[in-house]
Amino acid sequence: MIGDRRILAIVPARGGSQRLLAKNARLLAGRPMVAWTLEAARGSVLIDHLVVSTDDPAVAETAAEMGWPPPFMRPDHLSGATASVIDAIEHALDQVGGRWDYVVLLQPTSPLRTASDIDQAIRLCDETGAPAVIGVSPLPKPPSFYGRVDAAGGYTPGGVDLERTVVINGAVYVGRPEILMRDRTFQSKGVRAYSMPVERGWDVDTPAEFAVCEALFPFQAVEPT
Repeated sequence: MIGDRRILAIVPARGGSQRLLAKNARLLAGRPMVAWTLEAARGSVLIDHLVVSTDDPAVAETAAEMGWPPPFMRPDHLSGATASVIDAIEHALDQVGGRWDYVVLLQPTSPLRTASDIDQAIRLCDETGAPAVIGVSPLPKPPSFYGRVDAAGGYTPGGVDLERTVVINGAVYVGRPEILMRDRTFQSKGVRAYSMPVERGWDVDTPAEFAVCEALFPFQAVEPT
């Protein structure tokens, strides 16, 4: 909580995945991948309440073992590959009820983000009055690696404003529920960026990305406390 502002965190963790089967429950550095996001949320000093939105019994079991409230089991129309994360957030808001000043979306596919990242993103949204904050990371290669390919296949170096170009990393989203539900996106006019290093913003969607993430994982994370 910040002052009298109430903060709800939502962890969307459906069971299906087209590129990495059951990835949210897959063991990463000794724990189900979703557990690392739940652990980071536990370390937040600002989150007032957290809910897990899932259709996967394995994810629900992990959340229960960690002492979190029972997850909201998604209806079938929110469980397929075409399910919208905004629809899942709306469903969770309807299920939990009450008044919330901020919604924090924590995707389990970003297991390297920290509790500090979560709290700094929330504070950035609150202090700036922005409708939302989105976690971003710089491009993974230095500017000299980028260029353009023309229609004939020719390569020209540069030509891109790399000093200001970033990628949305998926690690943390903060939004004001009324604006989020109105616009159906975190990218409303006035959205602010919370900058993170590439390593903490790593997003897992494929077996190769999973392997890299495990290699990036801090050694001490293998032995959870």
